Amino acid sequence: MVINDQQISSLSQSMELTMEMGNLSVVGEIGEVMLDAVLDDGILRDIPVLGTIVGTSKCVKNVSDILFAKKLIAFLWGIKDADVKEREYAIVKWENDARYRARVGETLLNMINRCDDTQKALWLSKLFYNLVLKHGYTDVFLRTEKTLSMLSVADVYSFLALPSDKYQTLTLEEAEWYSHTGLYRMEDHGELFGMEFLQVPQTKMTITEVGICIYTILNDMKY
Repeated sequence: MVINDQQISSLSQSMELTMEMGNLSVVGEIGEVMLDAVLDDGILRDIPVLGTIVGTSKCVKNVSDILFAKKLIAFLWGIKDADVKEREYAIVKWENDARYRARVGETLLNMINRCDDTQKALWLSKLFYNLVLKHGYTDVFLRTEKTLSMLSVADVYSFLALPSDKYQTLTLEEAEWYSHTGLYRMEDHGELFGMEFLQVPQTKMTITEVGICIYTILNDMKY
């Protein structure tokens, strides 16, 4: 979706309003009907950021706007059961932390826009719900999103399909597809031979904190 600076500011503010006070219970209904019908429906008044998109564009007709709206709906659907107070508290905590310079609304909109499709947006939503809304782990969420954005949907599905008793440690061959994704790391180690410390070639890849988050949360396991 291509928008100017004024529209970005407006969308960012309405996204924050949506997160803090928006009635997301209607998002489930939106997912059941055609998007074109929803865009002209009064139901949008309950979701500020969607109302802003329609108000800004007058009508959502081009492919990029439609895809963005679908991804946004998918993201909101994933957090529709979060309590309003829970959402508001998380947003305030995020924006009062000096480490995170960008506003929450703008940051989330950019993340959603980076998603390849609605499935990625739904995964992003689940990570946001569990890491930020439930536990306040904003820094972990930001790092996790970076990794998710680099992976294809097929790669994520392949990673999530790894056996739960095996995914934390892989051989170099097994982890070939994930070696530069942030899901696994290779740890250098060595052994003491006499008085000399020699480096021993690493033959295993170990899961990172980001990898554990993505695997457990997206597989609906206890995090």
